[in-house]
Amino acid sequence: MTITLLDRYKGAMVGVHVGDSIGAPYETWGPRKIAADIEARGGLKFFEYPNPWVKDRGEAIMPIGRPTDDSDQTADLAWSLIECNGLDPEHLREALRDSVVRNKSRLWSGVSDGAGGTTRKALSDDPAKVAEALTNNIGTNGSLMRSVPMALWLHGKRESVRIFNSATKTFHHPDNLIWTMSEVTHAHVHSKSACSIYCFALDRIMFDVPDEKWREELKDRVLWAVAEKYFKPLPLYLRIHNALIDENLFPVDPGAWPARGTAEFSLYAALWCFKNSTSFADGIERAVRIGGDTDTYAAIAGGLLGAYYGYDAIPEDWRKAILGHDVMLDYSEGLYAMNRRM
Repeated sequence: MTITLLDRYKGAMVGVHVGDSIGAPYETWGPRKIAADIEARGGLKFFEYPNPWVKDRGEAIMPIGRPTDDSDQTADLAWSLIECNGLDPEHLREALRDSVVRNKSRLWSGVSDGAGGTTRKALSDDPAKVAEALTNNIGTNGSLMRSVPMALWLHGKRESVRIFNSATKTFHHPDNLIWTMSEVTHAHVHSKSACSIYCFALDRIMFDVPDEKWREELKDRVLWAVAEKYFKPLPLYLRIHNALIDENLFPVDPGAWPARGTAEFSLYAALWCFKNSTSFADGIERAVRIGGDTDTYAAIAGGLLGAYYGYDAIPEDWRKAILGHDVMLDYSEGLYAMNRRM
């Protein structure tokens, strides 16, 4: 079956939302408790669950398929890129403030909740909190989880020396644009580097695959292409790659914050799920079973898995369950059109 480039765009964006919203009920749970619950339900499924942010605002029970911060901020970035025809950091900051500060979701009629502490501080009106966030000495995953739209906008342009950013009327190297996107909320080098590595992996996945035999080898080709590009400049990827090639290692829930929410571990978890997946659903379940920051691990993995397997490979009942499915499709098509015009 041929997977078109537009199918990969749709799969990546919807994949983020599916992973986020199906993983959210299990956030902070340990692997054994998650495994027991999945078994009791007869498989990984959507279900209503108590709102962990009910003290802030919102409903007491989270409805099935409700987006959390991972999907909402991915939508914010996609909307900003499309509105500006490129990356405008100030516009993106205000777009993110819509969901994080004003609690307005672009995906559904309810509120947006769940943003991490670094993101909240970076987007606040208090200069001291902004400075604290941007000098954070731990590279957390808040910018990584929203990165898919950057990869879709820049697809096929990552090897360019410079590309023209219509939003700012200037030329940039693609990696500089990705780092600038991250720096709106996450300036730590590990956060920015994880975004670059993730976008590069997505870029490799989305290139046309000429035949089934080559497709079977694509996962290893993607990981080795990333290794070739990022081994020397980024020790972060050397550590991740060494863990990925050890067949006896697998992601283990770090057990507590902030280790649980680092960009390095989150990227490793997502790449491991991608590498070992046999289907979109299998890869998402692997991410959820890690435990801990389950919605974010599954959202990041969902972008890779959706791009690789394509939109139609996402189980139909999962696609129908998410609140904001059609909005994500609209953003997919908008980013695809932007990329074709570049």
